[in-house]
Amino acid sequence: MILRRLALSLLALMGLTGFVVEGPRGGGTDARDHLDRAPRWSMTQGSLIETGERGIGGGIEYAIDDSLCKMGFIDNATCEDIHTSLAEVLEEWSSGHPSLYFTDVTGQVEPSVPLAVIGQSHQGAEIDFFGQTGREFPPFRNIRTTGYTLFYERPEAGPVLLPNGEPAEHAIRIESADVRVNASRCFYIDTTQGRPDCLHFPSIMLHEVGHALGFGHPEESPRYNLDTDARPVTQMQIDCVKPSRTLKHSPFYDGASVMVGRDVQGPGRWRRGLTPDDVGARDALYPHCDIRPKPRFTGQWGAFAITTNGLEGRARFEASEADARANALEQCKVSNGDGCEIVTSFSSCFAYATGTNGAAAHAQSPRSDYARANAVLACAKSGEECRVTADFCAFE
Repeated sequence: MILRRLALSLLALMGLTGFVVEGPRGGGTDARDHLDRAPRWSMTQGSLIETGERGIGGGIEYAIDDSLCKMGFIDNATCEDIHTSLAEVLEEWSSGHPSLYFTDVTGQVEPSVPLAVIGQSHQGAEIDFFGQTGREFPPFRNIRTTGYTLFYERPEAGPVLLPNGEPAEHAIRIESADVRVNASRCFYIDTTQGRPDCLHFPSIMLHEVGHALGFGHPEESPRYNLDTDARPVTQMQIDCVKPSRTLKHSPFYDGASVMVGRDVQGPGRWRRGLTPDDVGARDALYPHCDIRPKPRFTGQWGAFAITTNGLEGRARFEASEADARANALEQCKVSNGDGCEIVTSFSSCFAYATGTNGAAAHAQSPRSDYARANAVLACAKSGEECRVTADFCAFE
């Protein structure tokens, strides 16, 4: 049994689009060969609970350790809330896929970490979830390491069977994974009660589950990034029989991708769900010809209103564009009286920049840093010195 380590990185690189898988050790330089040989879960006839088989059969079976419910949640989330939130994260990864799904076996299988160095081999469920401190798990002594996923490979188990029915002759079988969250941090589920020093629990789990499925950080392995075109935010057209046939190397990546391992403490760029890069990675590693297209994000809307003297109104977390615009105007009028006008509405991140002599410009982007930079650049075209005076995301 081989252990593969996948730490949550905090690197920051710029890019456009593409995904990367956790390829084989000693793999070649060809990105498509990297995909063909990558570790992944195999289709099985039975399940862990029913037949003792580890794989996708019966759903990838997961168990939640009690330690996850004992972490510090500032919104007073209950253990039931945590279980529900994690189930929703797993549904996000499986939505639209006819074979890839997850089954909760908490209470039926005890979560366990195999410690080969002391001869312990019990692996618990197929994916186990834990909350641990730096004393229990040394990588968490670095407080900025918020999540850490380990998966275990079984190279000698024979060809991996893909969901499309084809064997992946050179791929390696994943048979279990452990997902840890740094219990020394504070967390929340309710986005209206978040704090900058605490972490959005579903966002962390959305990223870590991607690792447990076999996906890596695209910003760390640009030579292995894959895409079907060079356009960001477009759905990838994956060949459902042989995915590598329609994919090509792309050194870029979407900065809003769930699998980009950075900025987990910043604005909630993962809260809208999987990007096309994330969905493309899933459909390439687990191809099936009956996959239903998945919308890019579970949209939330924001809006920004302002008066002639610079006073403002903001709205976010809204279910529709009309609600966002109405609430931004209402906030502006309640605080500042009449004369409010909507600058724009958006379902991404927004920034508003003003100049020293009255110039103003705004920009939108899936990433808050891009929105800020673009707003300043647009304002500076007036020849004035500009700075950002308002920025926020619809979903943070």
